[in-house]
Amino acid sequence: MRLFSTPAAAIALGCLLLGAPLTAQAAPSFAAVEGGKIAYETCGAGPKTIVLLHDGILDDSAFDDASPLLCARFHVVRYDRRGYGASPAATAPYNAAADLGAVMKAAGVAHATLVGSSSGGGIAVDFALAHPDTVDGLVLVGAAVNGFRPTQHFINRTIGIMTLAAQGKIAEAAKDPYILTPGADAARAKVVADLTAHPGNLGAAQMIADGPPAMPRLGEIKVPTLIVTGEVDIADVHAHAGALEALIPGATRVVMTGGGHFIYLEQPQAFADLVAGFVDKE
Repeated sequence: MRLFSTPAAAIALGCLLLGAPLTAQAAPSFAAVEGGKIAYETCGAGPKTIVLLHDGILDDSAFDDASPLLCARFHVVRYDRRGYGASPAATAPYNAAADLGAVMKAAGVAHATLVGSSSGGGIAVDFALAHPDTVDGLVLVGAAVNGFRPTQHFINRTIGIMTLAAQGKIAEAAKDPYILTPGADAARAKVVADLTAHPGNLGAAQMIADGPPAMPRLGEIKVPTLIVTGEVDIADVHAHAGALEALIPGATRVVMTGGGHFIYLEQPQAFADLVAGFVDKE
């Protein structure tokens, strides 16, 4: 079980403030998984499929702005991990990569490009290593891959954010300077609203079962890989992105301006264009 004290969990929990517009959505479908079910939704009918994976705290509404732009060109699947959004909480530790496979099967997806934010990027990497024939490409956005050890600065910042969140001071936690640029007031308001609406998200990551470190195996990834960071994201994330670029054969790294850890929230059009251009070249 993942606990706050582990380095991998520290990375995931440090990425807790995922901006998410609260817009009306169609009722989700559900994929059966061992011991539970997962809410997912699909859109678009393009010849290529993209699966969007949210970060370690909030749900798939993080992609509310970027998803429709991608749906205009691709078949898009997004889902709430166990305990997030519309998905019931896990009752025992579970394999997050196996859940991704169950969602893809339920959605009728044989292979796809995986776009993972923060710990969602780590799940995408774990899945690509376990099921290489089902992954067309990877887009790793501020990704937290199992095996990367954070600095003490990152851990202290994580503890501070989690302490504020536990005290119900979501608005103060959302002032973290690395998630969004200073003037992104509307985006911060959406972050606060989403965290307030889904308090169960804050502890859901603890139920993910720890697996072996993925970092030593990154050289096994053979699919096209795009590594994305927002310019104001914390130094640990930029360092991690550099390591991923060096260790994944042929990977490309892009630093996007005008945003932080949740660049797709502040710059949905630019983000969607970047992802679409990458997928079109696969």
